Amino acid sequence: MNEEEEPLAENLPPIESVEELACIIQALVFASTEIVTLKKLKEVLGDFLEQSQVSSAIRHANEQLAKIKSPFEIVEVAGGYRFRTKNAYYPYIRKLFPDNNTRRLSLPALETLSIIAYKQPITKAEIESVRGVSCDGPIHSLLDKKFIALGKRAETIGNPYTYITTIEFLKYFGINRIPDDLPRLTEFGDILNSDFLIPQYPMPEKQPPEPVPLSESTSQLEIPLEEA
Repeated sequence: MNEEEEPLAENLPPIESVEELACIIQALVFASTEIVTLKKLKEVLGDFLEQSQVSSAIRHANEQLAKIKSPFEIVEVAGGYRFRTKNAYYPYIRKLFPDNNTRRLSLPALETLSIIAYKQPITKAEIESVRGVSCDGPIHSLLDKKFIALGKRAETIGNPYTYITTIEFLKYFGINRIPDDLPRLTEFGDILNSDFLIPQYPMPEKQPPEPVPLSESTSQLEIPLEEA
């Protein structure tokens, strides 16, 4: 490997303290249009970086942001990090996005999504067994929003496809780990319909449906959505 091909991390000065690492991570998270993962941080800074170091730096960064009463904080979501507006400022920012006020999940879609989130991988028949009614409409809506995708085929009669939540689901709802970060089933409605919820991640543009939309998913509800 010649000098021009050397990884960027090898040309960077050493990081001397947690404070310096915290500032660097803040800069990277702020500048990135995507969630910044530990893998990405290692690509930029070097393989020496450990999860414990990143966690300490994030805590330090948020402590410093709190000291200056910043309206932002860094949160861990979908296996990475991003900035998020604090709850106290939601009512103001909400006025900046008036069109999102009506973007809520219908009750059938909400029930279907919560069942999939907690029971995945799960077949359509199993979802309908829990809800007691057909789920064709809610499933189509959730697939269209890219919050769920087809998983592996179930080892039952007919080998039907199962449904799983996606990376878009994690990012859009601010969830980092399933099931650890999921609210209780009884809290889903209250959280999603809260007057203080605003989009923290842009809704993905609608794309023509793929024949078999498999995703790499699987595994704080904050976002009002369109009616299914």
